[in-house]
Amino acid sequence: MMRHLLALALCATASSAIATNELAELGPAPQLNASSYVAMVPGPYAPATVVIDPQNRSQVAGAYQTVYLPQAAVPSAWNGNIGACSPGTTSTAYRQATIDRVNFYRALAGLPGNITLLGGTDAADTQAAALIFSANQNLSHDPPSSWICWTQAGHDGAGNSNIALGYGNNAAAGTGAVDLYMDDLGTNNTAVGHRRWVLYPPQAQMDSGSIPYNPQWAANALWVFAGWGSRPPTPNGVTWPSRGYVPWQLLPQSSNRWSFSWNGADFTTATVSMTRDGVPLGVPSYETIQNGYGDNTLVWQPQGVTYAQPAADVTYHVTINGITGGGAPSRIGYDVIVIDPYVLGDLIFRDGFD
Repeated sequence: MMRHLLALALCATASSAIATNELAELGPAPQLNASSYVAMVPGPYAPATVVIDPQNRSQVAGAYQTVYLPQAAVPSAWNGNIGACSPGTTSTAYRQATIDRVNFYRALAGLPGNITLLGGTDAADTQAAALIFSANQNLSHDPPSSWICWTQAGHDGAGNSNIALGYGNNAAAGTGAVDLYMDDLGTNNTAVGHRRWVLYPPQAQMDSGSIPYNPQWAANALWVFAGWGSRPPTPNGVTWPSRGYVPWQLLPQSSNRWSFSWNGADFTTATVSMTRDGVPLGVPSYETIQNGYGDNTLVWQPQGVTYAQPAADVTYHVTINGITGGGAPSRIGYDVIVIDPYVLGDLIFRDGFD
């Protein structure tokens, strides 16, 4: 059984900008075996579209306050029982809020924020998977039948999902789990595969199963191998942190992993340079390139990035050189402007790329 890293995760919550002392764990991201993939039947739920212009500071700040924060306040209404191995259900509103958290991140990254709920057996499978993780206080995409509360449905959900586990609060359930996936902490997650599935451009439908903390371990399974739609335009790739304005609370402060994705690109010889408000930063360290998690992606850990609340907007300029393949430009540059979403500011009158 693969050992997983237990880490102190820092995530934004509705009641506090930073939630501390969160013992949270992510399993490795699921890697797609294309030969075994079967498209899922779309569910009956209507879209819950999140629209944000990442180049508009007031829109980003407003969306953080009025969209992102309220999502965490939706009650789970979980009605299961760990001792009885009953996965129960959570409310549709809670599942939708979790997917809306995905939509928030996608919209901020310049993607359509219109993921809808799968429903049906996929929802039940993710809930059964979360039950297995919580009951065993362990994570696996291939949980053995010897584990407590094992079911085939839970096994299927585990194999098709981003998975998270935590103790002490709900950082690893519902919307909090999506925050963990976007940060992608842990030694097993240098490829930021969870983030890449959340920000995979063709994603059209997902579902989420969660066990809230009270007092059982909180757990989540976010189904990511869903019925994908057509690829939306991403003329400048997909970045995280996203180009344009980003609330400081959403930066990958636990992992310090920044990423740039481009479908079919080769990043073998790519290099990154960064400045902070025009001052060059040190040479970043690079994570090993791993394909098979959404789009091909370059992952690096920058030097000199500050993850604390900024006194004023901070502009990080990122330049990537040496990209090949996939029709990508050999060089691309963009600004990540870190803001305090409770402080007013100005508008960028360009697309954030050069």
